[in-house]
Amino acid sequence: MRKKLRFVVLTLAAVMLMGVISACSSSNNGENAATNAPSGNSSNSGQEPSASPDEATKDPFEIAIALPIIGATPPDLALVQEEMSKITKAKINATVKILPISIGAWTQQMNLMSSSGEKLDLLFQFGQGYSASMATGKIIPIDGLLDQYGAGIKQAIAPEYLASAKLKGETYAVPVYKDYTTGTNSILMDKALVDKHKIDVASIKGLDDLDQVFKTIKENEPGIVPFAVGLSVPSDKYGDYDKLGDRFGVLPAFDNGLKVENVFESKEYEDYLNKMHSWFKAGYINKDAATSQVSGMEMVKAGKAFAYFDGLKVGGREVQSAAAGKELIAVPISSNTYATTSDATAGLWAISNNSKNPERTMMFLDLMYSDKDLSNLFLWGIEGKHYVKVSDTVIDYPEGVEATTVGYSLQTWMVPNQSIGYIRTTDLPNVWELTAEANQKAIKSKALGFAFNSEPVKNEITALNNVIEQYRKALESGTFDPADKLPELREKLKSSGIDKVIAEKQKQLDEWAASNK
Repeated sequence: MRKKLRFVVLTLAAVMLMGVISACSSSNNGENAATNAPSGNSSNSGQEPSASPDEATKDPFEIAIALPIIGATPPDLALVQEEMSKITKAKINATVKILPISIGAWTQQMNLMSSSGEKLDLLFQFGQGYSASMATGKIIPIDGLLDQYGAGIKQAIAPEYLASAKLKGETYAVPVYKDYTTGTNSILMDKALVDKHKIDVASIKGLDDLDQVFKTIKENEPGIVPFAVGLSVPSDKYGDYDKLGDRFGVLPAFDNGLKVENVFESKEYEDYLNKMHSWFKAGYINKDAATSQVSGMEMVKAGKAFAYFDGLKVGGREVQSAAAGKELIAVPISSNTYATTSDATAGLWAISNNSKNPERTMMFLDLMYSDKDLSNLFLWGIEGKHYVKVSDTVIDYPEGVEATTVGYSLQTWMVPNQSIGYIRTTDLPNVWELTAEANQKAIKSKALGFAFNSEPVKNEITALNNVIEQYRKALESGTFDPADKLPELREKLKSSGIDKVIAEKQKQLDEWAASNK
């Protein structure tokens, strides 16, 4: 494996999903799609929609949409839902009903809704639980529906990225349109402190160059921790490899002749842990790093930290600066960006196996990728109430309203196609042109399009996630001494079946490669 370390911090969504992987993998007690299919709904195969658009929309239908919510449910959600329904009623004779579900209860609620047959048509699908949702029959294959009703989706998403969502040769969900790359691994620093202490950011080429920077902050800024580690640790995508979904077997250098290896046994991983532990011992990392539920950005925003790691996508620095309420400087730790299945399918939209009308649901989803008015409503809310237009393409908050008081806001990474919507004054003016360019120019992982089906080793995956949950944050935040705890982690991963998982992943990868020659 390459020795150069590459780092990014988990996005908020991915962090929440570390528990989702295990829960989703073992949900539904191994029931298959046939077991979960609602009786009398023969259209749920999603493969042979036969109704013409006029025939398919002759009867009214309400589309129930499960949406994960971080924090409080937006108080004006019902108003936005009503406005969205006006558009969908006119175009496809359907109304929408958004079901807000706390992200902390997401897995449990999705399991309950699926097993009970509760009305549900469309749901956001977290990438790390996608394969398990397919394997347990929660979602349906949609290739036929895409062919008949998904022209807008196919126009929005390049074929190679749409194909990255295939499982066992079939599409079960549509990726959110976004930057599909790993991003540029960067450290983000409070610009005011950089200027105050005359930190030479041009001299920062790698992790070792940060030692002196952190030392300067520690010695001169009491009460400010140099490097923030909290809700997430800077290592979910750490390393020069394609994590192939879960890091239990990775593809070094995004190629490696398609040979899967154990990253936890690598010198690269050990070097990373040693670096983090050296920073922790020096007092550069907050003491509660292993237990804190506050993000690095929030710590910088509150004036309690100087810097944090992130994998910056196009326009990421501007977005992070706006969120932090202060200007941040971003310095890349590495320059190459890659496109992987994990990044392309980090967030998706799927049709529930409970849906009584997959055709209408696909029509609605297609509108979300192609109808600007509908997308803007879902993304930003109601004009004049939740935003005002600054220009034809740029918006801002109304007078007297700000991010903390606006009545409607969503995590934008859930929106099917942001690129057809407005941008904020804090965004790069050409953010979506740059995004399209990044997706086109990214170095494609040799395994782009491969998605690991964890079902054959779901018990091992559950056991491995339990081990990772026990060690990961404390080790990768620098809190644990790797000399003591890394051997324990390696041994417990072995005894929990990581070799079996790697062998199964290698088998599936070989089969995928053979079928895609």
